[in-house]
Amino acid sequence: MNAPPTFEPFVLHDGEKKIVKELDTKVVNAAIFSINEDHTLGNMIRNQLLRDPNVLFAGYKLPHPLEHKFELRI
Repeated sequence: MNAPPTFEPFVLHDGEKKIVKELDTKVVNAAIFSINEDHTLGNMIRNQLLRDPNVLFAGYKLPHPLEHKFELRI
């Protein structure tokens, strides 16, 4: 079967971080967060961020459908 192991989203490799932050060079006052979780958490975070009137944009994307990672852009 091609599916990744079921424990993969919960176990971090040595030196791997759960969240990595980078500043967005294309947009002022924006950041990109790379998070080692599946897209369910990404959708929940995005929905909560969009409730805040100070947030102009919040979106996420999956780099690969079989990896438990997503990129959140705020």
